[in-house]
Amino acid sequence: MDNWLESKELPYHMFSSCGLVRKEGLVLLIKNTRRGWEIPGGTIEQGETITDALKREIQEESGILCEPEHLTGIYQNLIVKDGYGPLEGMKIPPIINLAFVCKYISGEALTSAESEDVRWVTPEEALRMVTHPLYAQRLSDMLQFDGSVVFSSYEYDNSSTVFISKEKI
Repeated sequence: MDNWLESKELPYHMFSSCGLVRKEGLVLLIKNTRRGWEIPGGTIEQGETITDALKREIQEESGILCEPEHLTGIYQNLIVKDGYGPLEGMKIPPIINLAFVCKYISGEALTSAESEDVRWVTPEEALRMVTHPLYAQRLSDMLQFDGSVVFSSYEYDNSSTVFISKEKI
């Protein structure tokens, strides 16, 4: 029998999405004050579709309107971690991130309350700029997208990353 049925504690996860926006051979990156350069994205809110959340987060963080074209990866954090900033004192449930390649629709790259810098860069520059291990792996997978979706499980707790598995499905 499933453990949650015995304990009466429903399993829970947070979902987020990120998108690699392409425009004329360049890709869009944002700079986050905590994590450095990364692919724009964020948490899917209650009642929001995955793709609507993706487009909203990218526009909020960068000023860019885009359209998702392909799901490229599913990334699963397996542990609960301590909250930070406004989530200090809370526990963040395991997160499942859905990664997409997106096409540029319109807009000017602008900073926001969620990004201290926004740039269009070559894929090679992006690979050098994104240094956080989780985001660097996602970026690499997105740039190498061949039609198969990557599924990766990992443990990340704000200080270290342990990759558990990676496969194409």
